[in-house]
Formats: sequence, C-alpha cells, structure tokens
Amino acid sequence: MKGINQSVRLGLEILTPTQAGSGAELFKELDYIDRGGMAFVVDQQASFNAVASGNLALDADAKLLSGAHLSDLVNAAGQDFGYRLPWLATAQKVPDKFREHLKDTMNRPYLPGSAIKGAIRTALIAEWLRSVRETPSLSLQIQELLPKRDRKGNAPRAKAADDRLLAALLGNDAKQDIFRVFKVKDTLFADTDLRLADIRWLNEKRWRSMSKRNSLDNWQQADGIYAEVLQSGALGLVTLQWDGFLLSDISSWQQNGAVSSIAPKDFGDLKQRLNQHAKYRLQKEIQFYKDQGKSAPEQECHRLLKMIETDQQAAYLQMSWGSGWRGMTGDWASQELVEKFRELYPKDMGRPGKIFPKTRRLVVSGEPKFPLGWVRLLSYDLVADKLEKQQIDQQAVASQSAWVNQKLAQIAQQNRSSKKEALRGKALAQAWQEMPDGEEKQAALSDIKRRWQNENWWDEPNGKAAKQAKTIYEQS
Repeated sequence: MKGINQSVRLGLEILTPTQAGSGAELFKELDYIDRGGMAFVVDQQASFNAVASGNLALDADAKLLSGAHLSDLVNAAGQDFGYRLPWLATAQKVPDKFREHLKDTMNRPYLPGSAIKGAIRTALIAEWLRSVRETPSLSLQIQELLPKRDRKGNAPRAKAADDRLLAALLGNDAKQDIFRVFKVKDTLFADTDLRLADIRWLNEKRWRSMSKRNSLDNWQQADGIYAEVLQSGALGLVTLQWDGFLLSDISSWQQNGAVSSIAPKDFGDLKQRLNQHAKYRLQKEIQFYKDQGKSAPEQECHRLLKMIETDQQAAYLQMSWGSGWRGMTGDWASQELVEKFRELYPKDMGRPGKIFPKTRRLVVSGEPKFPLGWVRLLSYDLVADKLEKQQIDQQAVASQSAWVNQKLAQIAQQNRSSKKEALRGKALAQAWQEMPDGEEKQAALSDIKRRWQNENWWDEPNGKAAKQAKTIYEQS
C-alpha cells in the first residue's frame, strides 16, 4: 500500500568479536582505572555528583581537587560508577590505553544502523558485480566504468576510484540512491556484553609489531593493540525497514539506468544474497589462512562457513572495523582486475605480483584466532524471550536512582553488610526521609519500592528493621 512502511524485527547475534569504534582512545587514570587487574571505565559525572552530595573530610576534599589520578575521584565517591570491562580471553596487565566502542549516553554499546546498512550495501553490490561476469555485454559496460589513466597518464584519486561505477549503478547522489528505500536502525547491547580484546596483525606469515614497526615470527613478541569489543553470543534487536512511499513510485526519483535489483526486496531476498556473499568471502579466507600456515583462524572460518551451510534461518555478514580491504570493497573483482588496480595505485595496494591483501587482524583467544566483525541476523521469534528479558533488565537498570545506588554502597560499606541487607534496613529509610522534598526524593522512593517488590518485601516486610523502614516510607 502506498506510504506504508514494511518493518522486520530481527535479532542480531555477535559471532566473532565485533568493534564499531567511536574514533577515540581511552586512557588509564584519565578514563578508566585498574580494579583488581580489570579495567573499570568510570562514569565521571556520576562520580562527581556522588562526591558533591557526600560529606568528604577537608583533607580528602583537598586531595581530590589537587590529585591527578582518576582513582582519587572514584575513591572519594565511595562507589564505583561506570562499568567493568572483563578480558575477552586470558587476563593480562591492564593496558595504558585501548580503542573505545561506540556507546549511547547511558554507556550502552551499540552498532550504528548506518554501519550495518553499509556492510549490507557493500555485500549486495559485490554479489551483483560478481554475477555480471556471466553476462559479457554487461561485463564490458562495467569495465568502461572502472578507473583508468587519463591522457596525461594520471590515475584517478584512490578515494574516488569507484565514483563512476557506483554513480552508474546506484545513482548520482543521495536523492537518487536505490538504497534510499532500505533503512536499518541502531542495535543496542548491554554494557555487560563488552570485553577488552588483544588484537594482533598477521602480515605475510609473520606478526606485525605495531610499536616497533617490524615483523616477527612469534606473535607473543609482536605487540598489537587493545580494543573494547562486543563478545561472541551478545544479542541485540535490529529493525530493517522498506520505505513504502518511495517504493510506490520509484520512477519519480530513481536515476535512469540504475540497477534497482541491487537493493534488497525483503528479508528472504536479503538473506539469500548475504549468505551467498558470506560463503564466497569465507572460502577465500580459508584458502588465505591455509597458505599462511595459520590453522586456528582457518578452523574458525571453517566453523562460520559450516554454520551458514546448515542454517536456513539467518543471514550472515562481516562488518565494522577489522573486516579488512576485502570487507570494505566487497571483494568482487577478479584477480586479473585486482592486478590492474594495483598498477594504478602501487602506493595504496603494493607492488603487482605480491600477495594482496597481505594483512589480517585477529583477536587473541589462547592464540590469534578470531577474525573480527562476523554477525548474523536471526528471526525475532528465535531470540524473542532472551531479547525481551534483556530489554527488561536494561530498563530496570536505567530506571534506578543514582542516590539509592550511592546510599546502598555507603551503608553496606559502613555496616560491613550486603547491599541487599542495606536495602531493607532502617538506615536507608532514615537517609531517604532526610532528603529535601522534590523529584529526586520521589524517584528514590519509586526505585526503593520497586526493589522491595522484586524481593516480595513490600506487602509483608519480615523483621523489625524492615517494618520500621516501611513505616517511614509510607508515613512520608
């Protein structure tokens, strides 16, 4: 029907460690601290608020103001505000810095819809271009659009090498782009899905040291980088949408000659073509790792390939940082074409005849093993229960009162008790009673009552302290 959008809700599952970078690096004692051999990323605003509302001694206050360490602020707050970042594999010394994953204002990691759509777009274009090889007339038309030297012998700029090809296939500008009809929303995850990963560079059978800029035979001697990643098994909800208004009259906005069949028609069509592309990519990666003599990543690619071949319900895709040159370009060109491109761009693609692309990024798990960025799109029905429970948990955390969290930590520390005992005790009720009237006090009471109800205490409080506490809450 004209103007009606078609939406498909799906689960997105992380298959191998995945990173959508914010573009920033986090630094020890500026953004995070070492908590028992584990990085703890500090919510500095919440920590400052806790300090401002507390009763620090003058000497502690002075130390905080003059101190250069983030741990001074955390200690003064009396509670860890933020999130822990466990190691993906074997624990190591907390590094001095690492790459940050994208997060929203509540520190929840997410994969941008634009990144997911971009990876889908690249895969579908590549799949279509590979199919063109079977049609000689189309193949000749495509070759005319590929980069070549001008009369002066100059090659087009490397970053503009595909401009003519994409403009002819998809449209000259965003208003004519055939992918306008297809939209992808951001996918949220829980902060507990984040892990700190050790990532190494495989470079022509050897391991690249990122600090020394040389290659070594032993990966343990060649340092890489550290990054926040979404761990394997993490689940989020993603929504794909087809714009009914645009689809109702394609001729009014689409460029003549654009290949509208490249855009996905529905999830069934998308799944079939993404999986075809994923199998092609994995088969080439398996051969690469076999030639390199690296069995661990080769076996991991075999595992992913077997999943695709036996799973008829999901769509598989590699995306985001670490997918490499093949992942970014779509890996559609024949080896002959790649060699022609390398003649045009030797500084970017290396000398013709050498292995290309020669570098892979691998996440360490016992040894460098996991390729980055493999995910799958699942039917919502297959993951609905788990996703709904996850959303409820996230909403519960989001609705918690920062004041209640802080007071529970302080009371538990003073009384050497658990936070659960502090929650039902009289001390919390008295502290709440002393709060000035206003929205914060009401929010704190709502949070306390919700927590009590979750423990089945509110209707029938058990124990003298709990009964006294409830009396305070009800009288106030």
